[in-house]
Amino acid sequence: MSRTAHGQTVAWGAAGIPLVIALVQTLLALFGYTSNSAGLTPIADPVLSIPVLFEAAVVFKDSSAVVMGLFLLIALAWAAQGGAMLLVEHREAAYGAATLSAVLFFALFFGVYAPLTSADVPLVQLAAFYAVPVCAAALQLFAVATYPWNEVVLEETGDDLGRLEADLANKRSAFDTAFDARFEGLETLSNVAPGGVRDVREGAEEFRTRLDGIEDDIDEIRTMSDGEAAQAARAGVESEIDGLDPEARIGELTDRLRQALASGIRTEYGEFVVRSEYGERYRTVNLPTKHREVSIPGGADAVHLDHVDEELESLTRSADSFGAVAAAIEAVDEHRQRVRAHVREREAPVVEAISTAEARLETLDDQIDAMDVPFRDRIDEVLVAGRNPDLAGARDVRSELDSARESLHDCQFDDALSTAEDAAERAAMLVTTAELLSTLEATIDARHATVSIPTETPDEYIEAIVPAIRAGYDGVDATMDAGGGRITFTYDGVAAETGASSDVEAANDASSDTAGDTAGTSNQSDAVETGSGRESVRVAPPEEVVDGVLYAFREFERVADGDDRIVQFRLEDLPEAVATRDVLVNVERFAGRQSDLFEAVDLQSPEPPGFIEFTPAEGESIERSMSAAHRRFREKYT
Repeated sequence: MSRTAHGQTVAWGAAGIPLVIALVQTLLALFGYTSNSAGLTPIADPVLSIPVLFEAAVVFKDSSAVVMGLFLLIALAWAAQGGAMLLVEHREAAYGAATLSAVLFFALFFGVYAPLTSADVPLVQLAAFYAVPVCAAALQLFAVATYPWNEVVLEETGDDLGRLEADLANKRSAFDTAFDARFEGLETLSNVAPGGVRDVREGAEEFRTRLDGIEDDIDEIRTMSDGEAAQAARAGVESEIDGLDPEARIGELTDRLRQALASGIRTEYGEFVVRSEYGERYRTVNLPTKHREVSIPGGADAVHLDHVDEELESLTRSADSFGAVAAAIEAVDEHRQRVRAHVREREAPVVEAISTAEARLETLDDQIDAMDVPFRDRIDEVLVAGRNPDLAGARDVRSELDSARESLHDCQFDDALSTAEDAAERAAMLVTTAELLSTLEATIDARHATVSIPTETPDEYIEAIVPAIRAGYDGVDATMDAGGGRITFTYDGVAAETGASSDVEAANDASSDTAGDTAGTSNQSDAVETGSGRESVRVAPPEEVVDGVLYAFREFERVADGDDRIVQFRLEDLPEAVATRDVLVNVERFAGRQSDLFEAVDLQSPEPPGFIEFTPAEGESIERSMSAAHRRFREKYT
């Protein structure tokens, strides 16, 4: 007995006195002993001197062996009650033993000793005798009912709670270990199946929240003072813990994520699509093997990019851990990124060349739209429509660009680049040719004898248009000097007396012829060059050298690098039609006046081996400044 229960012990002991006496009687009767043979005469004689006890002994002696066995059972039940109360403190056992002992003793006592009612026994003694089972049963039940079972129950419940806490901790550990092992790489997988990963995380959190809730319930039970309530609550917690199955929960989450991944993989990796700058799909099947196939960790070594979804789905179903799936997805993503980077790298120069060609074709269209010459229709036929089968026009260039795009989307990058660059060069040639033709009106109005043909312009284009020039002007004859790279003009059947505007000697003669003419000097004040270190000579006005200046600006713009702060051109490196005094001085004058474009323009000498140097304005690039100057000159003088 581990707690204070003295009254209950005394009551139990008192209840056992008649039971022990009945037990002794039973044993003596069963083994055939009498009080004399057992040496109990000194005790038995005084007891049997009481009439009621003597009559009871006689009745008991005549009882059957079954009755005696039941008295033995009653005594054993009483002893069991004491053991359950005082030794093991088992409430249910104590209640059961006490009830069995009390009920049997009560019933058997009145059943066996019922004949005493007709014996010659004093009534008081008979009443006292019959009160024995009543008192014994009452004492037994009092002892078990008033025993401090609440403390016992609380102590037992506390022990049970400790065991339940250990079970709960084991299930938590099992879940966390299995979850961490199974669901690796969730961050990567969230890119493929965000909903599935969210469900897994929420499912795991829900399970852990349930564990936390049970843990809180255990803590609350420990604070209870009512043993019965604590025991009932403990039973509920135990049932809930028994219902927890970490493996089953992991299995449910696994199935849900596999389904989500299967759908996400089919969507994301079902087909590898790379689109170009033009919105068209690349036919990646034409890429080299190292680009179109990928090695998947844990899967096949060579999988076509259009079939990785099948391999990833298979891995999702077979892998013990989703970490293997995540590693495979990362490998596929990295490979796809490398392929896209490769395609973008090869695409960039092709797109740039195509854009350059298209921009030049737009320039060509603008040039032709702005032309107001009688032979414009022929220019459109030759340069744009490409009516001459031997000469490529803008329509042919656009066809080339379509072929370049087709090759690009077929991943034939070298062919695409070559075709696009050829188209860009051809477009540049058409622009140069159109620029030359746009200046012929001013040339003819100024009655110049010749016009230089840029080296980029094939003679065949000029030959195809010269007849239209003749037909467009009365009294003007134009011929093509194929060997000299010039167009020669005669007016009313007479060749012009002055040479081309780039003829320095003719310019010097004109200067001396007009030196004494006051009116002439006034009209050509802009044509007199008086720079430091330079001889004062006549320089043609811009209207007379429009084509040369435009050609010069185009050449400067073509070779200008946007990263250069200062650009210097050596005159001996320039085309012959550009490296003339008239052209270079006009370029220097016009560009120098564009203060928003150029900080300085310096023509060191108008004749080789000199140079011309351009310094763009602050915040401008040489490329932008040269392009803007070119445009402004054309708008002003054409």
